[in-house]
Amino acid sequence: MLIGEASKLSGATQRAIRLYESLGLLKISRKGKYRVYSKTNIELIKIIKEAQKLGIHLSEIVDLVNTKEEFDWELVNEFLNKKYAMIEHDIQELENKKINIQKYQESIIRCLKGLDSNL
Repeated sequence: MLIGEASKLSGATQRAIRLYESLGLLKISRKGKYRVYSKTNIELIKIIKEAQKLGIHLSEIVDLVNTKEEFDWELVNEFLNKKYAMIEHDIQELENKKINIQKYQESIIRCLKGLDSNL
C-alpha cells in the first residue's frame, strides 16, 4: 500500500510517517520510486502514536527499536517501569502543591476575616 492508505489505516499523517521513516523507526520497501507500506509498518506506526500519547518522545522510541524494525520488549518494559515511576513522582509533587495551595488559601481567608473584624 502507498503512504495515503497507510496514513488512513494508521491514523498518522503522511508527514509523521515520513518522519518516523527518517528517524529509522520504519523500514519501508520500495517499488521503483514509491514507498510500499506493509501491515507490520501500519502496526508499528500505531504503536508509535500510542507511545506518543503516553508522553514518550520519539527519541526515546528510537532507542527502543532494534535494527530489525522490532521493539526490544524487555527494554520497553524496563522503560515503561521507569516512566511509571516518574509519573508517580510527578503526581506526588502535584498533590503536595495542591495541599500547599489549600493551606495558603485558608491562611488568606483567616487574614481577611481578621481584617474585617477590625472595622
